[in-house]
Amino acid sequence: MGCCGEKGARGRASSAKGKCRCRLCDIWHIIKGKDDPEGDPCVVIPGHVIRKPDPCIYDQFLLMQLQQPVTWDNPDVRIFLNGVEQDTYNLTVATEYDVEVTIHNSSRELAALGTSVDIHFIEFGAGGQIKHPIAILTADVPTWPGTQTVATKWVTPATPGHYCIEIELTHPNDGNPSNNRGWNNTQVYAAHSPVTLDIRIFNVYPGGCPPVHEGGGPVLRPHRVFLGWGPLGAIAALLLHDRLPSRMPLSMGLLYLLVAGYLVLSIFGLCAETATVWMKRRSNEQAGQNPRTDRTDCHFVYLEVDSYEFADGGGKDFDPDAVFQEVAAIWDASVEPSSFAFLPGETYRDVELRVQAPDGAGPPGNFNVNVWQGGVPSGGVTVQITRGE
Repeated sequence: MGCCGEKGARGRASSAKGKCRCRLCDIWHIIKGKDDPEGDPCVVIPGHVIRKPDPCIYDQFLLMQLQQPVTWDNPDVRIFLNGVEQDTYNLTVATEYDVEVTIHNSSRELAALGTSVDIHFIEFGAGGQIKHPIAILTADVPTWPGTQTVATKWVTPATPGHYCIEIELTHPNDGNPSNNRGWNNTQVYAAHSPVTLDIRIFNVYPGGCPPVHEGGGPVLRPHRVFLGWGPLGAIAALLLHDRLPSRMPLSMGLLYLLVAGYLVLSIFGLCAETATVWMKRRSNEQAGQNPRTDRTDCHFVYLEVDSYEFADGGGKDFDPDAVFQEVAAIWDASVEPSSFAFLPGETYRDVELRVQAPDGAGPPGNFNVNVWQGGVPSGGVTVQITRGE
């Protein structure tokens, strides 16, 4: 589409230079975010230029990838019973609770209207893949620093146990979908030194590692065609000089043979090289060859423990330097084993969190167990260890 109205008609009738200048002016007005004083209602704005909303939640998986400390006591998830906020780790079976989720929008330009909020629960632990639906809600989130809270009823399972609530956001025009997944996964234990408790680590890939299609395999090398096959064809064609018509000048005939030989063997060489590259790639795929030797095994699991707690500061009061201050384990704490590799077909493994809790009364201690599988965050839990009054 060209420029519309009278300006568009003039642009179509003008030179290519005029068209280019008109389009550059349109793009300049888009980038500046100001209205064109002359008016141009038919400008098509590329999708990557449009300002987009960015609905988001406290996303432990993104923060871990950014090498930031996390807590699995999600500040954006709250659970109530008869209007009283509950500990997410001390819920009663077969009981109806109210679940509230706070949704943020990091965009200062556009509201995140129609954001889908998918709430479900999974078994307590890290890496759980079986999700049980609770509700799918819709949120209209204003621009930053505004938030929107959505709520739903949840009847806890009749089977005793501990569960993790997972939130996933979706929006058809999300500017950053990587910050849309948050967990609320906590547990409380009474202190008795030492505290030992089992934490279940689920295998994200129980059926085996997914196939990885590596780049950088065999590629077509055009210099072999144009500097190898082509010149070879030109030289070979000169051997046919005695076949030239007698009435054709020798110089013209030799030039004809050079060009024809070069083109013919270049085309043949291009086809041959393309076929060779394709066959090599196909052979590598069938043999399962992986040119990478530094890739982390998808079954390798690595765990860490810390005592980080989220410093709640929302909107304009949010200070990343203060919020993401790492805190080492406040008491002597470890996970045994701290790393392992799942065996073929193994669906989960229990590890043991060991904490040397101080004797006597005192404030509780929080411990985050963060889990990576195959070099990628797979989940985690936050354990609060209480002490006597």
